[in-house]
Amino acid sequence: MAFSLSEDEGLAVAETASAFADAVPAGRDAIYRELAAQAVGGSVDDALIPTLEKVCVLALETGKARQLGKAETERLLVAAYRRTPGGSALSRETSEVNKVLTQLTGRELESVRISNRMPGRYLVDLAVDGIAIQLSIEPEGLEVRSVNTG
Repeated sequence: MAFSLSEDEGLAVAETASAFADAVPAGRDAIYRELAAQAVGGSVDDALIPTLEKVCVLALETGKARQLGKAETERLLVAAYRRTPGGSALSRETSEVNKVLTQLTGRELESVRISNRMPGRYLVDLAVDGIAIQLSIEPEGLEVRSVNTG
């Protein structure tokens, strides 16, 4: 089974993957060139989905997507990424965290603190009406690490 891309998504992925191929050392570019070729055709083999995810994430995180094709390329890569397994997992994680946070609506915030465990990895500690919540924000996603009452 293959991952389908719209014509516009395919062109955005192909342009981005080609930019990656041009930037990596010789001999490491083949996988990005193969992704670009498949993306233009509108379908990416399952074996290349991790590479598709990597290209989308890195292009979006570094701003390369916007450099290549302005906001439209960025929008198209986000749309494609959200349908990948990694993008779907991130959406589920976000939804789960929002379910927990929604329960705090209307309550009084007692304290909030963000700590940096290491670059790109953060903990957010919230205290709301006697409820302590710790959130983890990391490159791999976010999660509720703990909820304590009382």
